[in-house]
Amino acid sequence: MKTNKMNTRKMPIGTGKTEFSLSRIAQLPDPYEHFDGMLVFSRSMIEAGDISAVITQLGHNSNPNYLRAMAGATIITVEGYAEEDSEIYEIPAVRKYFRTLSAKWSPWLFAGTIFTADLFAIVLACLPSVTCIREDGEITVFWKLEEMEAFLRKSLPTAAWLHNRAGVVKEDGCAMLKAAAAYLGLPFSEGNE
Repeated sequence: MKTNKMNTRKMPIGTGKTEFSLSRIAQLPDPYEHFDGMLVFSRSMIEAGDISAVITQLGHNSNPNYLRAMAGATIITVEGYAEEDSEIYEIPAVRKYFRTLSAKWSPWLFAGTIFTADLFAIVLACLPSVTCIREDGEITVFWKLEEMEAFLRKSLPTAAWLHNRAGVVKEDGCAMLKAAAAYLGLPFSEGNE
């Protein structure tokens, strides 16, 4: 019988939440001239299930210059849930939104900076099963390794396509993806592309 190996990580409380409204970045009709290193998802966008702004910014018709600026350098965060006790990867509406978006187009490994835990929080929201244990003011998150590996396999083609559209040199794109995979605790080789 196959057993699911569990991975674990301590996470800062409130990771991936912002306390002030920056949702204009994700909702601008022409965001290419206003890029400032953040991609913010507002509560109203999430609860409406509106993925159109993300697909416009990071989809097949996205502006290559905008993509080049975003590649591996974007803080991804959620606005409007700061007062919630639950973490963003526990909130059903947030989980549904990011899982729906990832099923259509998963740009997180391409865009997200690995220098914050925010990317990891968004990835956790995309996984089918996540368990949180709160103890002494800390959160320990558990997830299935096979689900994280499936996320990586699904996300790599999207990230590689976005790197290509942005004009990112293959070696540089691979280096970014290797760093993102390592941050997620997963192996990566060019054969995984």
